Amino acid sequence: MERESARHFAIAFRLALGGLIGCALLQLMLYARPSPYGGAFLLEWRKYFALALYYDMMGVWLIAFPFFLFWLARWRRPAPRWARILHVALAILLTANLLLSAIDHELLRFLGVRLGLSFLLTYARAGTLSDSLFADVLADDEGGAFISLLGPIVAPAFYLWWALRLTRRLPRPLPLGLWLAIPLALVPLAAPANAWQMATGKFRLRKVEPVTVAMAVDAVQGFGDLNRPEDFALLARDYQSRWLAESPDKGWRFPDPSRPYLRAPTSSTAAAPEDRWNVIYIQLETFRGVDMGFLGPKRAVSPTPTLDRLATGGEAAVWTRALSYGNPSINGLFAVHCSMPPHSRRFVTAFTATRFDCLPELLRRHGYRTEMYNAGDTDWDNSTWWLSRWYDRLVRYPEARERDRPAFRAAALEIRKLGASGRPFLATIVSVTNHVPFRSREPGFDIAGHGHARERILNTTRYTDDVVRELIDSLKGEPWFARTLIVIAGDHGFNLGEHGRTGQQNLRRESTWVPLIIAGAHPRLPRGRYEGPASLLDVAPTLADLLGIREAVAWQGHSLLAAAPGWSLAARNRDVLLMETPDWSAISDPANGRPMLFDRSMDWLQRRDLAGERPALAAELLAEADGRARLHDYLLRNGLITANPAN
Repeated sequence: MERESARHFAIAFRLALGGLIGCALLQLMLYARPSPYGGAFLLEWRKYFALALYYDMMGVWLIAFPFFLFWLARWRRPAPRWARILHVALAILLTANLLLSAIDHELLRFLGVRLGLSFLLTYARAGTLSDSLFADVLADDEGGAFISLLGPIVAPAFYLWWALRLTRRLPRPLPLGLWLAIPLALVPLAAPANAWQMATGKFRLRKVEPVTVAMAVDAVQGFGDLNRPEDFALLARDYQSRWLAESPDKGWRFPDPSRPYLRAPTSSTAAAPEDRWNVIYIQLETFRGVDMGFLGPKRAVSPTPTLDRLATGGEAAVWTRALSYGNPSINGLFAVHCSMPPHSRRFVTAFTATRFDCLPELLRRHGYRTEMYNAGDTDWDNSTWWLSRWYDRLVRYPEARERDRPAFRAAALEIRKLGASGRPFLATIVSVTNHVPFRSREPGFDIAGHGHARERILNTTRYTDDVVRELIDSLKGEPWFARTLIVIAGDHGFNLGEHGRTGQQNLRRESTWVPLIIAGAHPRLPRGRYEGPASLLDVAPTLADLLGIREAVAWQGHSLLAAAPGWSLAARNRDVLLMETPDWSAISDPANGRPMLFDRSMDWLQRRDLAGERPALAAELLAEADGRARLHDYLLRNGLITANPAN
């Protein structure tokens, strides 16, 4: 009797093992081929491949576990007459898993998205899927014409044929007893318990988790943003009237009622060819305003002597109260490049069906060469998909092993080539060293202890600051440098326990306050120190203004070349709301949702909560932030940011 039950467990186990082997072969097919548009599917595939196999095992075992459990529970009881029906059911489920996995892999290759209801609902819009995937793209796939169809067809079909053959006979039982069968059924399910430790972050987890889990996560995140808000017309009018009121430049109109962000100039200008300026944009990882020598509290040794000299040397414009949208880095990436806030619940890089107006693309249309040199892993947050479309060239430095100095030195060589070409350029350099857990790369620059992250970040900030010094010094002697703007900004801050637990995305100052500096000899650059409001949304409009480019865009920021007296900024990060006005800063407590209110001019570091004294004002500001977030989420999700190229 026990032998019969063991044989049935053996069938279920072999079916699961075969399903796992099928998933592994699909992963090989995914990682071994180039992307559909040329180049590697992932630039640093070793970080993901083994982990993807591990999580595929978890996905297969989640499907098979109820069947394992049934046979384990009946280990010493006779098998029912309908035992084969159970095996066929498991085979069908695992076949479906292979089918969905194969489709999911191709969506990752072509579109940078995971399979789920969000994909189906988004790409069900008229023309979206055909334009994005089936308009001759399969035939032109750099990984092989129409090979993408083999995985969804061949793998499930072959597995189902093999599995049904297996279920028609009773194979020999596995040489194990109940004491070994139980861990074989349970141990692979340990994957969820150590997901964070192995993936080291949600981005990697989202990229490698099995398709069934990805679909479940997508469902949990919800689909409310697909529906047009009932007060859409009011929210759209409020946005447009507010933007015009806050802007000193009134020469804009909003021509498309369905795309309220899209604005067109009443007159256009363009810089003369001989008047074009180069731009070097330096994005600094986790450079917090509270840690900057020229912004934060006075320290015996400043973590940022290079930025301090640049900010006070009379050659730069410095906005001392610039805000980001908090981590992760893609929030800052999109805010700077596209003047676009993040979605409140989903990572903005997931909206690959949505078109944005981004600065590199705009400059390319005006004859600029655009290149990015990134010290980090752009595959991590799905930004490779976007950057490879924005820039003429994306260069990564995995050999630098997250050390900024060798990456910046290599980038300097490439920038010299750009300058020597005589063509105007945008060169973007992205740092990475100043990142959790803030490990010292060159201990000679350590200025603090190593016990707490609030100490370690000062060391890594000091290191990257010197890397910036070396970069600028190495380029100063170039003949084109005198006609180059240097833009330096932090991508986000980071909560290191100042308010709530470390890493909590609370939208307080330590999470959002960043440096923002523009240096250069441009005659229209308003050099000096500005205490007024600014944000990363303002970088693209300001640069376009300096470069003499004026055309229809869906940018939410303003040019900082003039004052913006009515400025405001709203954000929502999951359930945390933020509303910034020239006078007030309102935030909802991430722990309990309680409104908090701070005097922005007198209490920049948000130490005295005034919500108890002015509860109506706090509630009113957060209600406005919620309305703006609802509008923004809907427009992002439904691809209603800017006009399509054909329009």
